[in-house]
Amino acid sequence: MTALTTLLAAVTIAFPREGDRCPPVSQCYVIGATDGGETNLVVQGRNVPVYRTGAWGTLVDVVPGTNVVEVAGVRRTFVVSAPPPPSPTNVPERVYTKLPYSGDEAKAHPHGRKPSEITVVVDAGHGGENLGAVSPHGWPEKDINLRLSKAVERALLNRGYRVVMTRTDDAFPALYDRPKVAHREHADAFISIHHNAPAYDKDPTKLRYQTVYSWNAIGDRLAKAINLRLVAARGDVENRGVMHANFAVTRNPEIPSCLVETDFITSPEGEEASWDPVRISATAAAIADGVTDWASVP
Repeated sequence: MTALTTLLAAVTIAFPREGDRCPPVSQCYVIGATDGGETNLVVQGRNVPVYRTGAWGTLVDVVPGTNVVEVAGVRRTFVVSAPPPPSPTNVPERVYTKLPYSGDEAKAHPHGRKPSEITVVVDAGHGGENLGAVSPHGWPEKDINLRLSKAVERALLNRGYRVVMTRTDDAFPALYDRPKVAHREHADAFISIHHNAPAYDKDPTKLRYQTVYSWNAIGDRLAKAINLRLVAARGDVENRGVMHANFAVTRNPEIPSCLVETDFITSPEGEEASWDPVRISATAAAIADGVTDWASVP
């Protein structure tokens, strides 16, 4: 865990970032890290335990407008939005539709084909200026996603699959361009790799689980196969199964697609696990084995 034990300032606040604007909440989570010398911090008069890596997290009370949180002399200013006016009761529910460039018929399932004849697109979420979530030590989700996605790529290649990445560096492919790669490459499966963060008003030290999102039946079968392998490989993390989501990267009627939320990097334990090479390899192998399970059953 060399990256996590690099000497830092005595205390850092990773989230909220300076000047951040938060939604209308009465509490907001704050996360950060120490250099290891601190064993307990006081935030808004409450003791906050420090994890073995120096990571810490807590909830603070906030009000609409400008808020300041101070931890061991480090100050962070952020804005909480005022509550919006009541919404009209007759607003129609938003209807999510398929990707505009996709057809309506699902591709033939790859059962019976060799892995070398099966193409899997792996999407490392976020990238570039889009950081995604941030961990207590300030590591952006975009970097953690890319590291795990490259491990998934290696695991799939080792099993003989053809693999295409939506990004291999700190680029930010446009959201709807990511699933378009699957169409361009005539892919058989699309997997988007992410790490999670809680809602603003949830305790970051108490929320940690893994789940896989899908949108339709073909995506659901792929998601279930991957999730079963994640359960077996990572039994120490709560698993919430397969969930339905209207994400752009899952909304594909032609190509089985899913989004994997492998952990909460806002949790001190989740941050540590997400950078652990052994855990990364185990997670990548589980995802690749899930693809094999899915491909082998018609």
